[in-house]
Amino acid sequence: MFGFKRKNKNQDVLRQMDGREIKYVTHRVKQEDGTVKEEILGKRGRIVVLNDEIVVMCGEKDVFRCKTSDAVYYTLLSGDGITVSGLNQISGEYADIIVYYTYYRK
Repeated sequence: MFGFKRKNKNQDVLRQMDGREIKYVTHRVKQEDGTVKEEILGKRGRIVVLNDEIVVMCGEKDVFRCKTSDAVYYTLLSGDGITVSGLNQISGEYADIIVYYTYYRK
């Protein structure tokens, strides 16, 4: 009506995570008894948004790759990372990962 556009918060989160350096990445694994265990997928890398994919690289290999339209992602309350859930195209399984950013003082 007045030319106001609704802000897309998902685009802000994607823009925020693109190119960030990673301290480490964990993967949530649900055990048979119902408990949840976190396994470290890798350390020192980068998270990149390429076209319509979220790619998490640790060292020289990709550990997670998912389409942005199929992924659910949220910034951690502490602001030092992000959770991403979706179909991992590398393993072919649904995965919940937590990416912790490298801290830089501003």
